[in-house]
Amino acid sequence: MAEKGVELTTPERRSLELVRSIVEANPWAEFVFESNSLVRIRVKGQSLRWYLVEARLRGPTPQEAFFQLQRWQYVVTGGARRRDVVHTNRHTAQLCLNTRQSSTMPFGDKVAALCLSLHNDLITAMTIPLLAQFIVCPREELAKIMVFQDEMVVYYSMFDDEIDHNPPFMDFEEGTEPMFGGSDFGHTPEELPTGPPQEEHPQPEPPSLTDEELEEMRLWDAYEQHMEDIARRDEWDNRQDEYRR
Repeated sequence: MAEKGVELTTPERRSLELVRSIVEANPWAEFVFESNSLVRIRVKGQSLRWYLVEARLRGPTPQEAFFQLQRWQYVVTGGARRRDVVHTNRHTAQLCLNTRQSSTMPFGDKVAALCLSLHNDLITAMTIPLLAQFIVCPREELAKIMVFQDEMVVYYSMFDDEIDHNPPFMDFEEGTEPMFGGSDFGHTPEELPTGPPQEEHPQPEPPSLTDEELEEMRLWDAYEQHMEDIARRDEWDNRQDEYRR
């Protein structure tokens, strides 16, 4: 989809064609929106978790030129079910996945790599602990979490009391990418927001579920029950071993 006033470079156009070919060839990926300045793709992981991958073209501002920011900003949002990422309800959290190591790649190549890695999330999680934390996190617990990052999991409860300093996820190093779509490197440290938006209530969801969503709910309920049974069985075995000693 061409967009007036926004021109892609030749490598960017070719890389976007690569993304299109991957989405068209695989049922686990679907375009949500595509333009020359914004690309959104939903991805289903092998873990049955869902991801929303967003690449957004930055505006040409003096602040961005000063900080030598990358031309594109990337945001990944994860949810336990497709319904969660479709409606971006409270059962979603952002994943701070680092794309700086591939900074020389065109944006479409980065998006394609993200989509493939997130589809193979069970394997990717073996080398990215924050992704593993997201995969094993119960759906209800996701409602309490703002972002998964390497250093820690950031909960909304961390901002229940007013904090004078910046939250840890706002302390970017020069050249790093913001984890939130609304973050702006043009702000000085004093101007950065000190917490999430005030309104944290869940957005209203459609009244009915599709057959696919109902089946997905049943699968997740069975999976969560299975994992809980395993945990209880392991705890019981440990107690038995301690008793025998």
